[in-house]
Amino acid sequence: MLQLHLAVDLNAHDIITAELNAFNMTNGEVLPNFCKQTHRKIHEISNDSAYDTK
Repeated sequence: MLQLHLAVDLNAHDIITAELNAFNMTNGEVLPNFCKQTHRKIHEISNDSAYDTK
């Protein structure tokens, strides 16, 4: 099974970056590298509680 993570510009409604990874990786493991891929200043992150785990 796979997980899809999306970074979205809420003002422009554009997908900034996307990452597909194996389901056995935790969201906390994916988040740091995922944020670096955006090449933009991040003002806010919204997520579900699964990102709280490591």
